[in-house]
Amino acid sequence: MDTSKIRALLAAADMGSISKAAEALGYTQSAVTHMMRSLEDEAGFPLLLRGNRGVSLTPDGERLAPLFRELVHTDDRLMQEFALTRGVERGEVRIGTYSSISLHWIPQILEEFLKRYPNIEVELLEGNAEEIEEWLSSGRIDIAYTSLRPYFTFDTVKILDDPMYAILPRSHPRAKDKTFPITAFKGESFLVYVSDTRPELDIKQAMDQAGVSMNGRFSSNFDMTILAMVEHNLGVTILPKLILDGASAKVAAMPIDPPITRSLGMAVRSMADASPAMKRFMSCTKEVLGIE
Repeated sequence: MDTSKIRALLAAADMGSISKAAEALGYTQSAVTHMMRSLEDEAGFPLLLRGNRGVSLTPDGERLAPLFRELVHTDDRLMQEFALTRGVERGEVRIGTYSSISLHWIPQILEEFLKRYPNIEVELLEGNAEEIEEWLSSGRIDIAYTSLRPYFTFDTVKILDDPMYAILPRSHPRAKDKTFPITAFKGESFLVYVSDTRPELDIKQAMDQAGVSMNGRFSSNFDMTILAMVEHNLGVTILPKLILDGASAKVAAMPIDPPITRSLGMAVRSMADASPAMKRFMSCTKEVLGIE
């Protein structure tokens, strides 16, 4: 099976547009349309739904997408090994991460990585925890920079424990305290930051143990919105330190007692099956961030 057709199918599905896929892959729109029809003829059933709002995979296409991505990944890995044998560093690595990690870690990693490997392309996708996990499971991305969960079946590399901070308006009576007891959240108007469809699991568990409800007054999956709400005296919240670094909101922030942390790191589907480009990106990450 021609992997170029499969690449075109996945690009069209990911971008929701045949024309955008054609532009990204360097084809004409008619060429990609022809490739899609040829692939569907070969499969014997439709793979792409076409409509006024763009394109998407059919149910059969969705079912086969992980196999398609694995086939493309294997082909990429083989081509990269061929290039290495010829003494050339080339390939592509697809990264999925939070916006806070994109802001604080990824630029310095990319700067060093592109100095070393200018012929390896990097694609960066930003999303919430749930999206990143799904992208990695489906093969949409190669490496996830995310919160490491006990239930992960991925291979992981821990980067650091990111402490959670209590965020209060500067007018709050405890605004100048050095720490904030988690029990002190009782009775407060709590603003819930949801990094995916759920609040941060570590925070919820700690607050449940302390008998504090997380049924907050407002919720948002955008951290800067939550900070702005606190700044305007709409309530208090808990956010990871990494989000606070460099934030301009005029709020009070302090460690929580007892401490709560989230474990951040890299995750891949299989370290044994990682491509040369993936291995080099992960190695560069360790060096730049000082990981043993």
